[in-house]
Amino acid sequence: MAWSKRDTFKRWDLPGVYLLAHFDRPRRGPANPQSWRIIYIGETCNRLRDRWVQFHHSAFEGKNEHSGGMTYRRKRKCKRKKLYVAAFPVDGLSEMVRPSFIRYVERKLLLDFVLRWRRPPECNLE
Repeated sequence: MAWSKRDTFKRWDLPGVYLLAHFDRPRRGPANPQSWRIIYIGETCNRLRDRWVQFHHSAFEGKNEHSGGMTYRRKRKCKRKKLYVAAFPVDGLSEMVRPSFIRYVERKLLLDFVLRWRRPPECNLE
């Protein structure tokens, strides 16, 4: 979904993994975590909403709350109209298992991306 519509995501109160990408036109359908358009792969063991707020503050207001957001601000010059987000909220796992699962999924997606493109997503550099 468009970054501007992220607050309509029904399960953003859950922890999980998320993808950020740039598109010139609106997109529909499932996200492809291996798309060359992916610019960031992130995770949070807290609420997706809170992490997205931190990204937004860093990317568009220059507050140092999210390293990927600061990198986005520097490299992409705040092109918020082209920014899209997809998320994999994680529910139903025990408090003991959930953080490890979330971190595993994020690292697996990053590894697969690097193996395919021979580089990490551009905002995952720091």
